[in-house]
Amino acid sequence: MNVKERIKERINNINDPKLLDELLKAVELEYEIEHVDQLTDDEKKAIDEGISDAELGKLHSNSEASQLVKEWLKK
Repeated sequence: MNVKERIKERINNINDPKLLDELLKAVELEYEIEHVDQLTDDEKKAIDEGISDAELGKLHSNSEASQLVKEWLKK
């Protein structure tokens, strides 16, 4: 039995919802890390701009950001 099959077998025998939730979070995080390179150039640029803005202190509070999103959605 290979490692993947052994993991599946062990997971099938787990009944603890909290443990299953933590396992799912770990697997989803690994998936996200593996697929980061799938961002478009525009998405990467937007992320870089956001990081630069944050480093320069160009930030909004949570309530300000919520208001900006509401206004944007009305357009």
